[in-house]
Amino acid sequence: MRYLMFAAALVAMARPALAQQYVPKDVLVSDFQRQKVILMRYIDIMPDDRLSFAPTPGVRTFAGQIAHIAQMTGGMLARIARHGTQPHGDSGVYLRNKSALKDYVARNYDFAIAGVQSLRPVQMVTISDLYDLKWPNFKWVLAVQEHAAWILGATALYLRLNGQQAPEYLPF
Repeated sequence: MRYLMFAAALVAMARPALAQQYVPKDVLVSDFQRQKVILMRYIDIMPDDRLSFAPTPGVRTFAGQIAHIAQMTGGMLARIARHGTQPHGDSGVYLRNKSALKDYVARNYDFAIAGVQSLRPVQMVTISDLYDLKWPNFKWVLAVQEHAAWILGATALYLRLNGQQAPEYLPF
């Protein structure tokens, strides 16, 4: 019986220590806030009549790239944090209208930020099985941010092909 109680005490003590092995939430939140600002700058820079620009047939349009980032960000946090329903919009509108695109991005990023803020420490290290990968939730959050960076980097070319300069990367 003593051994069982000792083992239970070790597990109880290890759980909070394990829960501290992730990137702090305030860092994750500030990264999402920074990404949101960068996305808004990209939208502002692209001429209104070029939102549907695609460099080659069969690839996403500029607005499609931006919307994809927002959709993945909000969607993944909906699955990880389970704190509500991801914001949706009418793609027939937000893919053709800057104001609607900015609103769609803002709502999905605000949703993602709220999702990260809602995660308790133990939820940060809880394993989620998504896309046949089993990762702790904090790693999924980092993967969402990395995904956004990759797509946004590719989207910088869309601006250049339209005579625009991509905004300076934050925080530099």
